[in-house]
Amino acid sequence: MTAVPGTYSSGVPLTCDGCGDVAMTHGGGLHDADVVYVAVAAIGWTGSAFARGPHRCSRCTTAVPALRRHTTRVTASTAALSLVTVRSTPTSSVVHIAGDIDAHLASDLGSVLEDAAMSRPYVIADLTDVGTIDSLGLATLVRVRHTARRHQGELLLAGPSRFIQIVPRTMRLHTAFRTFATLRQAIAAANGRADLDADMRGSHR
Repeated sequence: MTAVPGTYSSGVPLTCDGCGDVAMTHGGGLHDADVVYVAVAAIGWTGSAFARGPHRCSRCTTAVPALRRHTTRVTASTAALSLVTVRSTPTSSVVHIAGDIDAHLASDLGSVLEDAAMSRPYVIADLTDVGTIDSLGLATLVRVRHTARRHQGELLLAGPSRFIQIVPRTMRLHTAFRTFATLRQAIAAANGRADLDADMRGSHR
């Protein structure tokens, strides 16, 4: 374990798994003894959202070669092409994302999701293979949600990890998205809602 929450009022000691340095961060905003995302992000460290780590200080993060930290950080376009894939159903665009949704992927992912929101009523972000999401990634999802709503649609989240479920909650955004345990459930929900919308339109004719 590389972070020891202890009592939140006294702060959270973080140990860098790269160099062994220890930093004490403020514990404000933490609501789960296992989840230290807020404390890690507050001091510019990277790593796991959970106390067991691993975590790296800003110096060690910079020292790690870019290709090890993120296999497609070389260019924005390669990130989008290799980490994001899209397939369509009659009612939804399913966007599968692999890797972390962070500053290096957010812009390209946003473009893909925005296009998807304009091509189908429902956009399903398949998060099954996503490990973490940072504030820019979350902001991207919020922006796409607004785009989908402007087109009378909706952004659904499928298969998020425990960490990805916790991050919106810390930002008080956990009620902004309908979230499903599996992709199949999300697709079924989109299909069911589309059928209901069609029935309602028919009843007004």
